[in-house]
Amino acid sequence: MARKFALGWRQVGACLILMAACGMIATTYSVIAVPLAEEFQPSRMVLMLAMTVMALVTALVSPPLGSLMDRLSMRLMTGLGVGFIVAGYFALSFTTSFLQAIIIFGLLMGPAQVLLGPMAGTVLLSRWFVERRGRALGIAIAGVALGGFIFPPVIQGLLGQFDWRVALRLLSLILLVCTVPAVFLIVNRPSDRGLHPDGAATAPVSAGNHADTPPASSRAILSDPAFWIAGILFAVVPSGMMGMVTSLMPLATDEGVDPTAAALLISVYAASGFIAKLSFAAVADRLHPRALLFLSLVGFALGMACLILAEAGIWMIGCGVVLIGLFGGLMIPTQSFLIPRIFGERVIGRASGLIQVLVLAILLLTPPTFGLIFDLTGNYDAIFIVFTALAAGSLLLVPYLRLHPRVAPPAMTMAAQEPVAAE
Repeated sequence: MARKFALGWRQVGACLILMAACGMIATTYSVIAVPLAEEFQPSRMVLMLAMTVMALVTALVSPPLGSLMDRLSMRLMTGLGVGFIVAGYFALSFTTSFLQAIIIFGLLMGPAQVLLGPMAGTVLLSRWFVERRGRALGIAIAGVALGGFIFPPVIQGLLGQFDWRVALRLLSLILLVCTVPAVFLIVNRPSDRGLHPDGAATAPVSAGNHADTPPASSRAILSDPAFWIAGILFAVVPSGMMGMVTSLMPLATDEGVDPTAAALLISVYAASGFIAKLSFAAVADRLHPRALLFLSLVGFALGMACLILAEAGIWMIGCGVVLIGLFGGLMIPTQSFLIPRIFGERVIGRASGLIQVLVLAILLLTPPTFGLIFDLTGNYDAIFIVFTALAAGSLLLVPYLRLHPRVAPPAMTMAAQEPVAAE
């Protein structure tokens, strides 16, 4: 059976490849933005508008696409995502105005981020793994950081050798060659191959997956206090990370750091995030979920506190960046790990989509808020203090986060319910 369950780990490998493609969309935009800016001459604000529109569309399509993931084949859904991202870069090479580029990032790249990203991986891998779910999700989600590490130099190399339009067409071909085999590796459920999750001899008993219990509706999820507690916990860290990384270069150079060294800080941050995902894979199935949340929030708060002291120089900034990358980077796989436990395995896509709307709504506000604080005060100290306090305050919510579905299955006895309710 263990040998047969190599098929389960192939799902992890497929998700890692697809998430690398997803992760490169945002991280490589600054590379692609250079020829777009030279060609169309938009203002800096308009140039960044493509990312804002993409994030907005991602938030809007997450709930409906998440619900479809719960019902349709994941091979079909991820194949659709590959079609979106390949078509997006190919279409981008034919644009004649920057407005067209904005539309492409919204209509094609936005859905691709959902269909190839952590939400899709969570839906698929939660079907294949229960006892080893944390390890599987951690390895797969490391693909997001891996894509951000590999693709920028690849794209820069293409741009250095070819006209930018040709370079983008070649990029779309590279993505097609890399991702299509991964899609064909995907098997929707282990039962489709006569297997059980984790390669077990029998189906595991899971509080979140009962055929005789109807899946929660969107209204029921939104009325669940755990949804809002989880949404706050999952939003604070990523929004602070987004604001920090988009402000990192000006923050460092304002403190006298050489631009080359300041750019290196971004690479350090990306590497720290990659290490965080692999570390999650190693410890997630051994630590209590609340311990994972606690580690992420405390480490993130310490990192933000270091950045309050950025005037001390690059080493203090570097300490903050590493702490935020390592510990804040735990939050994304932790979110994927906990959603099946909180809402049940039959509504992972729906619950993930709804939470994603809340998280992205806050993420959209964070970069301009960092800029506004700097415009008002001349530095970023106040916003780093705010996020340090938010992370510390969020620790108070961790004990109140329910770690099982809201309604216990009727078949469970009171004796069986008590240990679950005590979590």
